Amino acid sequence: MANEGQHPVVILYEHALLGEGIATYLRAQSGVEATVASALDPHAVTSALALGPAVVIFELTEPLKQVDMAMRAPHAVLIDVSTVVTRGLALSPDAAGLERILQAVRGSGRSTGSSRAESTEAR
Repeated sequence: MANEGQHPVVILYEHALLGEGIATYLRAQSGVEATVASALDPHAVTSALALGPAVVIFELTEPLKQVDMAMRAPHAVLIDVSTVVTRGLALSPDAAGLERILQAVRGSGRSTGSSRAESTEAR
């Protein structure tokens, strides 16, 4: 069985149960590397996004309204679990269930292996 690489995911939460629940689910899946940070802690958000995740899962709540996700994680698939699973801004609502989240993570097309290659090419 070929190693498909790790899909780095950052989960920014306001409600710990939601953030930790999604992280537990994703960590149980093969090939997913999840980092969890509180959206209420600006330093934690900055540190987590600096990891260069392939996917950012977040609740669009008051603390994160001040964060330009597209600017801070320009190559990541952005998943707003308070409304939809989509790339960029959503024009039509869609359910953000755990299976949809996992599909988005697996379909992100970026793993830690390819991001290392991109970093090497940039030097």
